[in-house]
Amino acid sequence: MPKRWQAPDNLSRIAFGVSGPHATRLVSRSTTHDLIMAAFDGGITAFDTGPSYGAGEAELRLGAALQDLDREKVFISTKAGLNEQKMRDFTVEGLKASLDRSLERLDCGYLDLLILHGPSINEMTPQLANMLRAEQTSGRVRLLGVAGRDDSIFAALDFGVFDILMAPLHGLLHKTEINRLEAAKKNGLGIFAIEVLTGASAGLRWPKNRADLWYCARALRHNKLSAPQLGAQQAITFALDHPLADVVMVSTTRQAHLRDALHALDETHPNT
Repeated sequence: MPKRWQAPDNLSRIAFGVSGPHATRLVSRSTTHDLIMAAFDGGITAFDTGPSYGAGEAELRLGAALQDLDREKVFISTKAGLNEQKMRDFTVEGLKASLDRSLERLDCGYLDLLILHGPSINEMTPQLANMLRAEQTSGRVRLLGVAGRDDSIFAALDFGVFDILMAPLHGLLHKTEINRLEAAKKNGLGIFAIEVLTGASAGLRWPKNRADLWYCARALRHNKLSAPQLGAQQAITFALDHPLADVVMVSTTRQAHLRDALHALDETHPNT
């Protein structure tokens, strides 16, 4: 029988991503801090980041905010395998060193979740599995996850150490993509839905603040200039209602957008 993950008490249905413009000078550290506090006050207890976001800047910002929160009441996840210079390193030595640096920047003694950032089939070795299990035994990592978007997801299921899959989930997924998520769910993994606003982006828009420049650049880079299929709040609601999604990842630089996400959570899960 596959193992079945159980959501811990400090894991909310929405997780706030400290990434993107939050890892740049386009957004001030105080703005990031205020959004994290507002998210927590609104009922979001899960926060995700990674060392490759701004060469560790995003982790530093989340770590600073953690000093104003009760550590046991929040769920913190970060990543490994893509280092601060955005170089792939899935060696045992590299991953352990990455975890050391992340814990130092986050200024906390353990992670609720460590996510491997897109390992290939060949990078998921027995030595890696042993190292990850050892980190769980030591208490430095409570849950293990993998971020994937192709058939490497099936290899991750066979790997047998992961509790969580982080993958895109939105209304424009192909059947093959849904099949991968269904396989993960059948094998007992929790699913953290990312890119939930795909199809809801308004594409290229006139920037109202410096942070909008980051989103405009992303829209141009991915050619997301078509009209949206859903509004942002509708897209979040779609993901929250989806039977495959255990946690929905959102990120924003605006308090108003955060309130929209919290409203979607309240509408779909009023007792959360």
